[in-house]
Parts: sequence; structure tokens; C-alpha cells
Amino acid sequence: MLFDAHTHLNFEKYTDEERMTLAQEIESSELGYIIDVADCVRGAEQALKDAEDYEWCWAAVGIHPDHASVYTDADIEEIRRLAAHPRAVAIGEIGLDFYYGTDDREEQQELLRKQIRLANELRMPIMIHTRDANQLTMDILIEEGAFSEERKSWFPGRPAPGMMSSAAYASDMKVPGEYPDRISGVRLVPDARVQMHCYSGSPEQAEEYVRLGATISLGGPVTFKNGKKAAETVRRIPIEFLLSETDAPYMAPEPLRGRPNKPHYVEHVVRRMAMIKGISYAEAARILTENGKRFFSIGSEQQ
Repeated sequence: MLFDAHTHLNFEKYTDEERMTLAQEIESSELGYIIDVADCVRGAEQALKDAEDYEWCWAAVGIHPDHASVYTDADIEEIRRLAAHPRAVAIGEIGLDFYYGTDDREEQQELLRKQIRLANELRMPIMIHTRDANQLTMDILIEEGAFSEERKSWFPGRPAPGMMSSAAYASDMKVPGEYPDRISGVRLVPDARVQMHCYSGSPEQAEEYVRLGATISLGGPVTFKNGKKAAETVRRIPIEFLLSETDAPYMAPEPLRGRPNKPHYVEHVVRRMAMIKGISYAEAARILTENGKRFFSIGSEQQ
């Protein structure tokens, strides 16, 4: 079974027929779970409809930085209302994107801060988009309490390195705050429930994010021939702190690069991550699926 931790079944350019065809393809694949991520209020409404229609679908609701110059406070309040839906599992995607220019930098930062505060108020996971703004994004997350000890106290811990895999792989990374789970005896570490979506920063900064309590999510770029930074990030970060995603319909993985991406193409991402880690595809799929279920609290018990 596979988990796509960030995809866009709600994509506004899909027709109802195209969305239904994608759903049928998902149901005939190994994909068992998707997080349908919104970038605006309308997208959030569609994501929640998708989540109501399909048992394998859950929704993230939020306003993307691309909308920073046009959103209103009423939109934030609408996201707050939609986040109360039982199939809403995160605030996202939110963040900073300076790739296309700097005219709305202040507005983007204001929008990001408001939505981090909303996620903290609602005690929900956060899904972060950042491009050409890596350090500023981290600074704002820290300033707004996304990695605070109080926030970590709201969520159950996650397994420490080596706790989920039966294969031996090296990791000399030190993660503070290990403690034993009272029931299973598995060593746990604090979890801030912050997803760094389609992570494109340095492996060193990924390590710092994990020390702060974040989870690193990777998609198609990890399969690219020039995706050396993403591959090194996977190599350095313990698999307990990774998620698999597609960001479909964007950034299709090899060998499908150049085509519209689809959620079930996450298989190629997982296969590449398994190869980098030196474990079997089946083992990687199992661990990454459990990571996703835990991060979004999906399952019969609170993860």
C-alpha cells in the first residue's frame, strides 16, 4: 500500500470526468491514501467534496502564497470553518514563493503568519510550500511557534531512527528528546507535525528541520537525474522522518517526466527512496504509509 502525502485531486482545471477517471485509476492501483491539498477557498471546498466521495482521500485546507495579494480576512475565516470538517487533516498548503518576483513579499509573509497561527489555534498539522525563501520560511515558522514545545505537546511522538525498519541503515544524526512509548516500548521523539512539502532545500537544512520537529516530504524531483540534493536529503534523513508525495498534476517522476503527474505515480518516488535507503520497495512502502497515517492521524486510533 502507498501514501501520497501531497496531491491536488481538486485541481481547478480538471473536469468532473477527469477527476472521476483519476479516482478510478487510484482505486485500481496500490495507492491507499491521498491528501488532497487546496491552494484557495474554492480548492478547499472541492478537496473536502473529494474527501467525502472517496474513503482513501483526506483534505488539507489553506491559501497558497500565490494568492497573497488577493486574499481577504474573510477567506481566512472560511478556511477556519472548512478546517472543522472531519475529513480536514491539515492547514495547507501555505508558505512563501519568491520564484516569480518580490512585489508581494510582505503580503506573503503576513498570509503565512496568519495561517500558522490558525493551525496552532486549531492544533492541526501544517503543510509548507517554500521556494527561493528557505531561511525566511524557517525563521517565520520558529517565530510563530510552529516548533514550540507547547505545539509538540499536542501530538503523539513519532518513532526514533531505526524503530520502523527491519533493515540496517546508517544514520549518525542525533535527534533530541527521545523517550519510550508507555505502551509499545518503541522509542519516540517529539513531533511538531510540520510537513516540508516537495522539499528542495539543502540536506543540511533538512537535518535542522527534523531536529526542530518537522517531517520532510519528497516527490518527483528525487527521481530526476539532476535531483542530487533531493537524493542526498533522503540518504541523510532517517526514513521515520520522511513522507512520499507527487504534487500531482505537477512534477511527474521519471520515467514519466514531462507528462501530467498522477497520484498513483508516487510508486516511482517510493521505489527511488527505497533504492537510496538500501531497503526493499515493500519495506519502504510500508514505512512511508505508516508515517503518513501517523502524521495526519488517519486510522482507527489516534496516531
